[in-house]
Amino acid sequence: MRRVVDAWNQRTASERRTLAIVGAVALAAIVVAFVWLPLERTRSRLAGEMPQLRASIAALERDADEVKRLRAMPAISATANRSSPLASLATNGGGVAGAQITVLDERRARLAGDDVSFASVLEWIRNAQATHGMRVESAKVQGLPAAGRVRAEIVLART
Repeated sequence: MRRVVDAWNQRTASERRTLAIVGAVALAAIVVAFVWLPLERTRSRLAGEMPQLRASIAALERDADEVKRLRAMPAISATANRSSPLASLATNGGGVAGAQITVLDERRARLAGDDVSFASVLEWIRNAQATHGMRVESAKVQGLPAAGRVRAEIVLART
């Protein structure tokens, strides 16, 4: 350390000023290169990810609202009705003309039809979801030449 101080003191005032300026510029360049630029890159990347993150939050909030709505639905008890609690899905063909609806067990129901209205099938699925908390477990749907008509085999299961 003593040698550095002696070397500094041996320099003229203009040399010391020049060395001080060069040192300050070098220090500023190092700070910019190793501190400011990485921080700026990170800020820019995070700003680009914000819309996707906000969309994810909105989707999670919608899912949470759906969970609350489904939990608020009354539980369907198998002992309250000696027949299957899903029997109402098959009543009058479930509102799907030309379809055969079969209750497979306490949790699942099956719709099969060779020529049924796609809108009626979707309405049946919506009603099953709203009244029994069911979701599509498997589906085979094939469009027919007639508009809005399909061949369908769909199995719904309670979650």
